[in-house]
Amino acid sequence: MQFRISRMTNWIDHKLDNLLPKPIKPFKDIIWFLFLFLAFDFIWKLFVREGEEESIMLVLGHDLTSLTDGLCLWTAKAIHWLVHDIFGYTDFTREGITLYFNREERLPVDIVWACTGLKQLLMFSFIIAFYFGPVKKKLWYIPLAALILLTINIVRLAIIFVIIKDPFPEWFIHVNEWYNDRAWVNSQAGHHQFYKDWFNVFHRDILTWIYYDGVMFLLWLFWEEKINKPYQRLLKNK
Repeated sequence: MQFRISRMTNWIDHKLDNLLPKPIKPFKDIIWFLFLFLAFDFIWKLFVREGEEESIMLVLGHDLTSLTDGLCLWTAKAIHWLVHDIFGYTDFTREGITLYFNREERLPVDIVWACTGLKQLLMFSFIIAFYFGPVKKKLWYIPLAALILLTINIVRLAIIFVIIKDPFPEWFIHVNEWYNDRAWVNSQAGHHQFYKDWFNVFHRDILTWIYYDGVMFLLWLFWEEKINKPYQRLLKNK
């Protein structure tokens, strides 16, 4: 299996050298990385869907949510430990997979499968598996990268909880009316909706893109510069 993957990636490397115009050949590696990134995203969207509730994971129409229960609970416990024990917020509470600050105004958040970083783990594993480089080193780099991604995801979520421990600032009302096209209604329901939007600005937008574009790119860059390029030079010298 290792030999087949190695032969396939070497064949792709050779084909790209022949097919790409000379001016963009220096960008061959980043082009292949982006292709693998987009290919996995397309495959994921084709096969994986959320159910009527965000907590439901449908794969080809089959509910496989229960397979992620252990990872969801572990993630919730890790976030609680980091915020409660390490950051020192003793009013941070966990009930199963539900996390919240025990205050008058609170926003309980369930850690569901989409919060665990599962997609990012599979995506990066897919990218490195089909990227150029020595197969034997992929066998330790993929698990190491998965551990790093899991750790950073826990830190990311812990930071978000600390940010939203207090309700949204007043200036966010005008921003959110534009950003999410909502009309502010000074009611309990309206306040709760804007509180959820305040959470999602960080959860689904700002820190998610940093997680995708920042951490995953840096992990790929390390592989490219420190592992793949020396390996390619060694092959040429042989």
